[in-house]
Amino acid sequence: MKRFTVTLFVVPVLLCIITPSFTSADNSGPSANGTFQFTLSDGIERSVVFNARIHRDGSSSGEMTFTDPGDPNDLESHAAASVTARFDCLSIKENRAVMSGVVTESNVEGVIGRRVLLVVEDDGEGINSPSQDKLTWGIYEPNNRTWIPQDAEVSDDTGWLLNWTATDFERPDDVGIPGRPSEVIGCQSFSLSAYGLIDVPHGQGNIQVRP
Repeated sequence: MKRFTVTLFVVPVLLCIITPSFTSADNSGPSANGTFQFTLSDGIERSVVFNARIHRDGSSSGEMTFTDPGDPNDLESHAAASVTARFDCLSIKENRAVMSGVVTESNVEGVIGRRVLLVVEDDGEGINSPSQDKLTWGIYEPNNRTWIPQDAEVSDDTGWLLNWTATDFERPDDVGIPGRPSEVIGCQSFSLSAYGLIDVPHGQGNIQVRP
């Protein structure tokens, strides 16, 4: 898997209801949403609110807000933070969903405009469910390429700049593999099985994934 520099932010949520940006006439597509609170090893409660949907034309939209109240005893290294991102991609497989988008608002310096991934797993409803919902997230620095692979013996080599798709000639249904995959972090960048997820107790919120 390709390496990316990642800055992670867990940010507790503005416990408010985010109004979806899609119309009622387009509310039948696959979707994922959730509102929940959770605590990590530092004992500080954080929250997340998110919603995303795939529309009839194949496009995706949605929004996510992380908020973190910070540590009142250590404001220098753990100050309050908030990050809002707007989604442009949603991929669902069974009870898991991955959403990607761009940070649009934040009080954290330097993260506006960076790519975000949010991955969630819906493991049932209610506090009596035998399994807990799960999630993970990341904020990614852009991969600014400063060089282009070239054949040193061919001065005008532009092969790497070309776009092509490798397919099985004998299988007309083969969607193929891009010869030069996009370097923009999105919901298709990694396999859903590649993420390590943390538990979210149902009593502290709920995640819903609807394929």
